[in-house]
Amino acid sequence: MKFGVLAGNFGTFGEEPGVDGCLAVADEAERLGFDSVWVHDHIIMPSDVQSKYPYNATGASPFRVDQFIYDPITVMAAIAARTSRVQIGTSVLVVPYRNPLVLAKELATVDRISHGRVVLGIGAGWMSEEFDALGIGEHYAHRGTMTDEWMAVCVNLWTQSGPSSFKGRWVSYANIGANPLPVQKPHIPIWVGGKTPAAQRRVARYGSGYHTITSTPGEVAAEVSHVRGLMERAGRDPDSLVVSMLWAGLGLSGKQQVIDALGEYARAGMHHLVGIPWLLNADGLMEMSTHDRLKVQLENMELFASDIRPALT
Repeated sequence: MKFGVLAGNFGTFGEEPGVDGCLAVADEAERLGFDSVWVHDHIIMPSDVQSKYPYNATGASPFRVDQFIYDPITVMAAIAARTSRVQIGTSVLVVPYRNPLVLAKELATVDRISHGRVVLGIGAGWMSEEFDALGIGEHYAHRGTMTDEWMAVCVNLWTQSGPSSFKGRWVSYANIGANPLPVQKPHIPIWVGGKTPAAQRRVARYGSGYHTITSTPGEVAAEVSHVRGLMERAGRDPDSLVVSMLWAGLGLSGKQQVIDALGEYARAGMHHLVGIPWLLNADGLMEMSTHDRLKVQLENMELFASDIRPALT
């Protein structure tokens, strides 16, 4: 199994250490042998979110209006220039928020800066208030089909052998060039995030990875089995699928419990875990100063690299 760490661009390091904290995490990830570094995405944060958050039991948004959110693509570019080995991923980029031609250009550029290390985790979004604030509230009801079309645009531009054309429901262009293309061929890998049937169908149609969130090993096994079946029915090879998960805390404590759980995830079909389990100060993150958060995250990374990962081989 591969392991990635969260860069902390989303509500972790505040004004100080800010992006310097994200870069410090990336530096340590490279030094300690982690496989990847990941950013999260929101553009703004409304103060009174009524939309149902899909990844906890209550549906209440866990985010704060005053938290710092550093732009994920910009932070990816900084990490790409700073590192030479780790993959750099989005968990997940909310696709309908951005013009698809601009998005294709930005991601191809970061893939060039990183010499082919970008992983594009995608989502359709869940917060209607954010769509409203961005002036695209009318897109909320169509966010799933727009995500599919935006990705079709990106793939079209990333794989062109000359000027290309596209005609969709929302996007049309004719005879345009979009160099530079990404380093990765045929294009930047697309890992579809989410646990919904719609997300799983999206994987089967065009995803190279399935990116779930906070599932138990049993849930992962069931989700993977379902997605593989959808891929087979779509005429795609299910063995090509990369299975990953955003770890958002599953109540584990103690090194052996973590080691045992990771073994269960591997047997369930997990290939790549995003966000390592914290064993030090796991419950006090939001009460810490932002500088202490960085210190403890680096300590947890060191502990995972020295004590947990070697026990899994």
